[in-house]
Amino acid sequence: MINSIDLAIGTVILLIGMAYWTVSIVEHNNNYVDMVKTDYIFDKGISIMEHLSEDGTLENAVLLYYFGRVNESKKLLEDRIPLKYYKLYIDGNLLINNANGVYENNSVYVLAILTLNRSEGWYVIYGDENNINISNERFLDYDEAYAAYMDFEIHMPVYLSKNITSSRVELYILGN
Repeated sequence: MINSIDLAIGTVILLIGMAYWTVSIVEHNNNYVDMVKTDYIFDKGISIMEHLSEDGTLENAVLLYYFGRVNESKKLLEDRIPLKYYKLYIDGNLLINNANGVYENNSVYVLAILTLNRSEGWYVIYGDENNINISNERFLDYDEAYAAYMDFEIHMPVYLSKNITSSRVELYILGN
């Protein structure tokens, strides 16, 4: 026979079990939401790095960086990266720091290994204060390279040799 005390004990056990189940669901749901957010940010970072690699921006930025045009390299990348909070490193050297007080505990890390796909020879860094590019055409001597881009405010021939190795470009996306 079932007493009222048995019903009370059964109800208490049921309530405790439901409380544990509810807490478990909430914890797992929050973890799932965090995982989806992180995955979305990671996909966005990969997409940005792919786009920068495909259109040549990353290669130009690395070349500008190594030929002493750090500010131009930084400006070129900042104009093309649509993120609020991020850090960008070239070969372990911090180039862009848009962290603005956001901590790295909720960050995503995207790495691109860039091998420069250019023949050995003279190239020209050219443009003006708003837009800097690197010539795609290769010149055999300095004078020819210098004369080809005289119409631009900035025209600096640089020699690219085959001893340049691959570069690591690291993008840290911070809590976007």
